[in-house]
Amino acid sequence: MLRRSEGCPGQQWYTPLIRAHRLADWWGLESLWLKNESLGLSGSFKDRGAVVAVREAISKGYKKILTASSGNAGAATAARAAMYGVHAIVLVDPQAPTEKLRQIKAYGAEIKMIEGLFNQPSEQFVRTLKSIAVEEDAYLAFYWEPVNSAIIQGFEVIAEEIVYQLGIAPEVVLIPTGGGDHFVAQGRAYLRLWRQGVIEHVPQLIAVQPEGACPLVDAVKAGLHYIPYRANPTSIASGLRVAFSGQHALSLIEDSEGTGMHKHMAVTVTEDQIRKTLRLLATLEGIWIEPSGVAALAAIPDLLEMGAFGPDALIVAPLTGAGWKDPPQ
Repeated sequence: MLRRSEGCPGQQWYTPLIRAHRLADWWGLESLWLKNESLGLSGSFKDRGAVVAVREAISKGYKKILTASSGNAGAATAARAAMYGVHAIVLVDPQAPTEKLRQIKAYGAEIKMIEGLFNQPSEQFVRTLKSIAVEEDAYLAFYWEPVNSAIIQGFEVIAEEIVYQLGIAPEVVLIPTGGGDHFVAQGRAYLRLWRQGVIEHVPQLIAVQPEGACPLVDAVKAGLHYIPYRANPTSIASGLRVAFSGQHALSLIEDSEGTGMHKHMAVTVTEDQIRKTLRLLATLEGIWIEPSGVAALAAIPDLLEMGAFGPDALIVAPLTGAGWKDPPQ
């Protein structure tokens, strides 16, 4: 049963926090919890941001809303826009999963295909978005804080719900990471709750990216203070197939040092690890999630081996999108 989440932007409901007993036993863990974001309005955690995006568009007097998406943000925006009579325009790359394109169309959104949309430096990408938004007289709702600073608020609610549902803060939170907003939003939310005295510690946050699309991990490994552009990203996890991540994600990792908290991390997983975890989650827990949504879970064996945390840690992993949205080929 979902509970109403008071104080959230717009009407929201708590998504389930499930204790994964069989999967925990498989990996030798004592306490593994899964936050199932696939049960939102359009089937992904991007529904959290869509609540804020459409609210902002309406409050500013726009009749149209525009986003760019590999699928989930487009579907979430289109669904929420349909509820309020706002015309949604979604820019997509032709490589976007067919199932997600079909879903976006079902909500009545307008789809514009742009070859190589996400395979370009961030500055050039942002210029393209802003230009099209001006041409369309549409509110620009790209789900990335450097472009839209409001939408990230929706993702902070996920951390607040986890704390409410557990009654305490987890010790470790594993987050599938592309542009970085989900990672940063949870970091900010936990830090705020800690400063308010609601929780006793800030969890260690671990950003996980596919090895073929890992600009944030590239920067961390090289000791850089900026995130390099990674051309031609590849992964079966379409929602994480990014050529760039946000500087705010790198800053979160850098700023966690010397605060008395466990230092936040960024690591990669292989395609085989993602595929194996998809099967384990479905066959051991009966939960079908898209590749992007299990990427963070897939890192657990390696993280245990490197000693990032122990088997007795209280671990939470958000499952960010339903399996029917992007079934692996």
